[in-house]
Amino acid sequence: MKKILCAIGLYLCVATVYIASAQAVDLYSQGLALEKDFKVEAALEKYELFLKANPHHAPALTHASRMLSNIGGRLPLDEKDEKRAYYEKAKDYALRAIPLNQQNIDAHLAYIISLGLMAEVAGSPRDKIHDAKIIRTEAETIIKLDSTFAAAYFILGKWHFELAKLSWVEQVACKLFFGGLPEGISMDAAVRNFRKASALQPNTILFLYGEASAFHYQQEDQKAIKLLKQAIALSPKEPDDIPRKKRCTDLLEEIEG
Repeated sequence: MKKILCAIGLYLCVATVYIASAQAVDLYSQGLALEKDFKVEAALEKYELFLKANPHHAPALTHASRMLSNIGGRLPLDEKDEKRAYYEKAKDYALRAIPLNQQNIDAHLAYIISLGLMAEVAGSPRDKIHDAKIIRTEAETIIKLDSTFAAAYFILGKWHFELAKLSWVEQVACKLFFGGLPEGISMDAAVRNFRKASALQPNTILFLYGEASAFHYQQEDQKAIKLLKQAIALSPKEPDDIPRKKRCTDLLEEIEG
């Protein structure tokens, strides 16, 4: 009788663990489905519930990081503290994911995205350029892992774009705190990398916006307008594309007056 009771107890324990595991996996699947439907906040909730039971699940950490960056990116520009809080958490998730699998390109990308977004809400020139070297190194790491990964070339283009348009105050800060700017930074290099990204992954709103921004900075507005109209005509493929299309519309309106 005692053996039977022990067997029943063991069975119930195994069944409970199995049910809990199945429920956790279901949470992750639900998160993926919600993300696909652009329901970012709901997807993040599912991923974070899943991570409570599976804290070392690299894909869930990576997806949660991207959702946090997306939510922070859609907040108004004057809510910098709240945006920064989302980006910090996004960075934390990505940094937890990377050591679990150094070959995980998506985790490296999520990390870069969080750093780039934090630079956009930086309060000082020093903070703005603080992670520039890390961003470039991470992008080059991705290219070493996969030389056809289009987003890595976009990141290098964005890197050149942001550093090439630094004000003299920011350039002085870069010299004081980081020993100066790396060699070879230019807006032409930004355009080349944006075009490389688009060649590898055509009709991508983000890449078109990047190239258009560079042309606008160089006062080649007809080229910028053509790219922006192309981007605006595209259907969103991922949650981040919704605010990206808004940026394209805003820039087009600015150029056309």
